[in-house]
Amino acid sequence: MNITEVRRNDRLVVALVGRLDSGTAPLLDRHLSAVIQRGDTRLVLDLTGVDYISSTGLSVFLSAAKKIKPVPGGSLALAGLNSRIRLVFEMSGFLRLFPVFASVDEAVA
Repeated sequence: MNITEVRRNDRLVVALVGRLDSGTAPLLDRHLSAVIQRGDTRLVLDLTGVDYISSTGLSVFLSAAKKIKPVPGGSLALAGLNSRIRLVFEMSGFLRLFPVFASVDEAVA
């Protein structure tokens, strides 16, 4: 899993590339925890480059959302879900938990 960050407007876009599974989920969890701890709580997760996500990977998103929720003005949005990743989010009920955008441009607008 490759993780990069870029600032867009008032949001931090965290782009993920690769598989998000039990092997890579702890890396993403640590990264997002550090991002939130340093005060970046308006996040867009760019999933354009994610080709697989497991239930362990899904739990990382839930954990990050729980950390951001009590922060005034904090938000966590998802962008760029391909049809397979979107189906996983839909089947797990996670689509109802997060704002989902077709692209990062839409998410930061």
